[in-house]
Amino acid sequence: MQKIVLVMLFIVVAASSVWGDEEPERKVDPMLDRWMFFIGPNLSVTDLIPDADPKTSRVIGTLMISYPEHIMDKRAAPPVELKDVVPVATVIQRTKPDKAFITLINLHVKPDMYFERGTTSLVSQKRIGYRWIVDWDLSPSYGGSSGAPIEYRAVVTARGIVLSPDLYQFDAYGSRAHKQWLCSILKLKLPENKKEQKILSQQQIEERGRAAFQELLKKVKVSPGAEPVQFEFLDCRAIEFPLSVGADGKIKTIKAWGVNFKEILGPDEKKTEDIFTVWVSEDGTVSELKNIPWNW
Repeated sequence: MQKIVLVMLFIVVAASSVWGDEEPERKVDPMLDRWMFFIGPNLSVTDLIPDADPKTSRVIGTLMISYPEHIMDKRAAPPVELKDVVPVATVIQRTKPDKAFITLINLHVKPDMYFERGTTSLVSQKRIGYRWIVDWDLSPSYGGSSGAPIEYRAVVTARGIVLSPDLYQFDAYGSRAHKQWLCSILKLKLPENKKEQKILSQQQIEERGRAAFQELLKKVKVSPGAEPVQFEFLDCRAIEFPLSVGADGKIKTIKAWGVNFKEILGPDEKKTEDIFTVWVSEDGTVSELKNIPWNW
């Protein structure tokens, strides 16, 4: 009997390794756990970042990966002949996501994801010459599917230079009563000289976030018959965002603060746990705040 039990236990363990166990519960910070996939046709990348190239820019959770159009459209000088284009093997190796980028992505999604190379294409445009486009598909680390496809698109010049996208931490809150999006967009970048960087206190960060949000609310148009939109302050918290790997192999991070607000709804309105976050970098830079009408 004991042998039968052990055999059955072995079968169960083996099957689990094949089918994949459920990932241990890992929570994404509520400030980041909003949009698992991009919001859709009612709010586009270019609504948030007007200079974003729509073909290559992507949104993963509340992280926006944006290639500026002026970089995408920059010509190769002098032009590169097809025979001189860097080989595909080199391109794939150079665009493989590093540990900082993987960690940054996994801050925004659950379960943890790993990157798997998808399609690699050599694109030719008369105006700019050749460009390599490499799609890296994201899949759950424990196996299975993430549902709708998630991908990161890397871009490489004909000479093998990997173009670095701009990274933005954003939030978009839909005000049902006023048919508008409240948007917060903060560019994530390492300071040029961290030693000379001015660091604000939490109180100073909160004050800046509150003041900026009040100015945004003044721009929200009130629908006829509706009450002015009202929010209450919740809290102010910081998150470390990994951005690059240094020569010593250590991940370089920046700290950004989320100044969080919750909408005050009327007694007849459906309650929500959703919040709106005004992002503020530790040097006091406040995210760009926009209100964008719904296109429904």
